Amino acid sequence: MADNNTNSSNNNNNNNKQKYPFYIHDQYIKDLSFENPNVLLKYSDVKKQPEVSVNVETHVANIQENTYETTLKVVVNSKIDDKPMFVVDMTYGALVTVDKQVNGENLETILLVHVPFLMFPFLRYIISDVTRNGGYPPLLIEPIDFASLYMQKKQQQKNNNTQPSKTNVQNNDQKTQSIN
Repeated sequence: MADNNTNSSNNNNNNNKQKYPFYIHDQYIKDLSFENPNVLLKYSDVKKQPEVSVNVETHVANIQENTYETTLKVVVNSKIDDKPMFVVDMTYGALVTVDKQVNGENLETILLVHVPFLMFPFLRYIISDVTRNGGYPPLLIEPIDFASLYMQKKQQQKNNNTQPSKTNVQNNDQKTQSIN
């Protein structure tokens, strides 16, 4: 009976591999910087809430045939009255293999929408932890709709009558999306 469960489990794993056109091998912090220049300001008489801005960019690089690195570059700035409270600058990466039969816009969608969507909760947790360890309440970045950002970028390209020259990820070009 144990053999049946093992075979059943292996079949499910094989079905899952066939079901999804990409596989994330690993996720990792490529670069992380936390600056805390005015930490003592929080102990002063200033009772204002800090202004927090978050900028996220998505980049894709072709590593080798069908293997890509998707990175999310996040910069968080927190200020009170134009005095910086903290700055988080992080690049978070994932190594991804995409099925050979996936190409063109489907490849872009996987690398610029689906993979960042799956990476985001881990990135969010790391930033939350870093800000908490820096002496602040944990910063929970709002969820990001990577699909809408991708569609907006495509629409901008279409409206500007610009052909996405050299935007084919297979040609080792980088793509960037920003949230302001």
